[in-house]
Amino acid sequence: MNEFKTDEIKALVAQKIKEIKGKVPYSKIAEKCNLTEARVSDAANNKIDYQLTTLIEIATGLRVHPREIFDILFDFEEYYDELDK
Repeated sequence: MNEFKTDEIKALVAQKIKEIKGKVPYSKIAEKCNLTEARVSDAANNKIDYQLTTLIEIATGLRVHPREIFDILFDFEEYYDELDK
């Protein structure tokens, strides 16, 4: 059976959020979007299964294009090839 790597990808996205965030407090990000500080923190620490709208709000709070959050080091082509075997 093929192994789905959704959790691994989600963890990489959370790591990317923290990387972009740097030393900016979650409260400052939350002030710039429609999320609570706790929600931003939970997403960045991979504690929740979030919706696309949450990622769009986080991108807004970080003042980056949402695609930057998905700019992760993961070989999707290799992953898809493995799934298709």
